[in-house]
Amino acid sequence: MAFVCNSVCRLWRSRISPSRISCHDVISSTSLEQCLLRTVWSDAPSTETLPGERFYDSTIEKYALQDIEALSLQQMLEFGRAALFNESKILTSARHAQRELPKRLARRLMDLQFLPYIVVTNPHIKRVYDAYYHAFNTLRNMPQVQTAADNDKLTQVLQRLVDEHAPMLDALAAGFRECKMKPIVGPKLQMDNFLDSMLRSRISRRVMAEQHIHLALRRPGYIGIICTDLSLPDAISFAAQRTKQVCTETFGAAPEVLISGTSAQLATMPYIPTHLDYMLYELLKNAMRAVVLSHRGRPLPALTVAICKAQSSVTLRISDQGGGIPDDQLDKVFQYGFTTVGAEDASMPVEGHFVRISCGLQESQSQEGINMWSHMTERSASPGGPWRMGGLGFGLPLSRLYARYFGGDLRLVSMPGYGTDAYLSIQDLEGDWEEQRVEPQIATVGNESTLLPSS
Repeated sequence: MAFVCNSVCRLWRSRISPSRISCHDVISSTSLEQCLLRTVWSDAPSTETLPGERFYDSTIEKYALQDIEALSLQQMLEFGRAALFNESKILTSARHAQRELPKRLARRLMDLQFLPYIVVTNPHIKRVYDAYYHAFNTLRNMPQVQTAADNDKLTQVLQRLVDEHAPMLDALAAGFRECKMKPIVGPKLQMDNFLDSMLRSRISRRVMAEQHIHLALRRPGYIGIICTDLSLPDAISFAAQRTKQVCTETFGAAPEVLISGTSAQLATMPYIPTHLDYMLYELLKNAMRAVVLSHRGRPLPALTVAICKAQSSVTLRISDQGGGIPDDQLDKVFQYGFTTVGAEDASMPVEGHFVRISCGLQESQSQEGINMWSHMTERSASPGGPWRMGGLGFGLPLSRLYARYFGGDLRLVSMPGYGTDAYLSIQDLEGDWEEQRVEPQIATVGNESTLLPSS
């Protein structure tokens, strides 16, 4: 038994594949890993493991060490406007996406390789790794785009990869949650830095890929995925309507949403509609749930959304009278996995909870919203089960990431016993915005730290 324990310890510390265990360890690598997977992940659908050549591909490290070209709004808008008259700009955009996406995928693959063994063998995390590795190899092996026909092929590949990666947020959340539930290992895993890097990179890759995909659509009022004149009151009303629908399905009632602010009816700005839809839904969902649960058997006070438009930014204040957030929980609400939903609700399946959030635009804004919200309100239990209004603890931290990616922010101010104000600041997507410069950061998992690139 000692030699098995020693082998497992070496695997844990060095993150090496079981295929690296030599024959003197007595037990075969395949048997050991299958034994570990059956023991650690008893609910795993398969004991198939990552082949060593895929997990230790030196090409990944080569790409991960290359410099990242920061994405700038000026670049996105320049390509979009010029593409109306100059096909060469579309080809330039294609080559930029083709050059950048493999490097960003490689960095996230390195993040996954540095995870503790018990995490990386989780079937959901393995699914994410497989999807990223497939996308990385697909893109890096494509010939460089030179012609319009080459661009058409790349666009088709990008659209397919975007669709294939849509469920990866579900898988990442499911794997994280299962790891945290392990009684010994779970409390030692501090994965907020890792998840921040993974999800921030996911936002940047999807923006880059879908901006290029939609350049050729030439839709009125849009430059790629950016709506140049997005109506904030309309976006809030749309989000409120859908959130009330989910809240009513869950609790049997929902508070009204009132919109106020100077010149609120005229407030417009350039922004990506689905990003704003997601953030508004999460904030309104939390507020409605708090109001309903704190006013059982009493009239429900309305939520108020105030719009304050400055020269180059907008702040939305979403106020509720839902009892506020206890002082001892306020610092935890932006931690991944933290939730105030009861254990019974939180134990519901993860699949289907998250929005398959995409920058992709359908035939019209309303149709796009219907498609997106149909995913958001999807039942996460078996047919006939309840609609989800929370329970996984990813909504607030992910919403803050979306806001911060474009230079905004999300803050909460709570008055325990009364209610909460959420301040969502978003920047006009015009001017000098540029993706944060890529600097090394410490990605911490458990008690170990690793120097990793951040984008």
